[in-house]
Amino acid sequence: MALIYWWMPIVWAAVVAVVVATIVLVRRARRNRAPEADRVLVAHSARLTSLPGYRRALGRYRALVLGAVAVVGVLLLTGTALSSRVVSTTVYQPEMRNRDIVLCLDVSGSMTEYDAAIVGVFEDLVKRFDGERISLVLFNASAATHFPLTSDYEYVAGQLDHLVQDFTSPDSTYEYWNGTDLGNGSSLIGDGLGSCVMRFDKLGEERSRSIILATDNYVAGEPILTLPEAGEFAKAKGITVYGINPGDVASKEYLDDLAKQFQQVVEATGGEYYALADTGAVPSIVQQITAEQTKTLKGAKQLVQTDEPLVFVLIGFGALALLMLVGWRLRR
Repeated sequence: MALIYWWMPIVWAAVVAVVVATIVLVRRARRNRAPEADRVLVAHSARLTSLPGYRRALGRYRALVLGAVAVVGVLLLTGTALSSRVVSTTVYQPEMRNRDIVLCLDVSGSMTEYDAAIVGVFEDLVKRFDGERISLVLFNASAATHFPLTSDYEYVAGQLDHLVQDFTSPDSTYEYWNGTDLGNGSSLIGDGLGSCVMRFDKLGEERSRSIILATDNYVAGEPILTLPEAGEFAKAKGITVYGINPGDVASKEYLDDLAKQFQQVVEATGGEYYALADTGAVPSIVQQITAEQTKTLKGAKQLVQTDEPLVFVLIGFGALALLMLVGWRLRR
């Protein structure tokens, strides 16, 4: 057990000391100011106080007063404990899997109408993973890491939600463009994939590494790497690429050749190709990634503090009920 607000007992002790001192001083002052005429002298009071009935009544009264003081003390202690936030401290070491996944998203102009939907697909993917490290890279003419490889899924979900708002809100500040317009042209798909390949760390460890690339493969500029060259780069690094293409629809036949090239590249890395409208894309990608052999690793140790108020709350309610009973007995 530990106290979050360790200084609260000192504050309570000071307050109680001030209150007690004030009561003592006020009573003493009143006693000293009381005039002699108001004092009543009683003769032969010893006969009364020596009676057995009087002694029993006085004993009960003193016991009740002492009980009331003890109960008030218990209430003060429970109040001090609750205001100090009593917590239990444990060390938690999460399990991680040696799988790394980079979500690689084309944010060029031709993808504007699809990006929010693709991020929704990414959100669905993230919900189905457990222990894998995940990163998101946005690219257009250049690539920018939106968040690095992490197993903090709460953080990942928050970043993806924020990105959807940035894509769809009429008040968007277009933060997702930051760092993605530094190349020669736009929608440089090969450069984007090549950049995503370079986002993996711990290259000396045996790990499962996958890229989920979302693009229509519509290039409008002069890339350093073509898509096939970037695919060969990924394959040489032992990285599997899965493709999601929002441009693979019947209404965009002019993109057919680009879709075929995209499919050939990802399949050459051992991955699979999907149209955005394919409802089986998410479960299929998850199944293939999780089917790869993996081992459980130990993550960084985390200190977890848990509030433990229940015992003190129960004691406090019990003491309050007992104080009411003692008060009722004192009035009789």
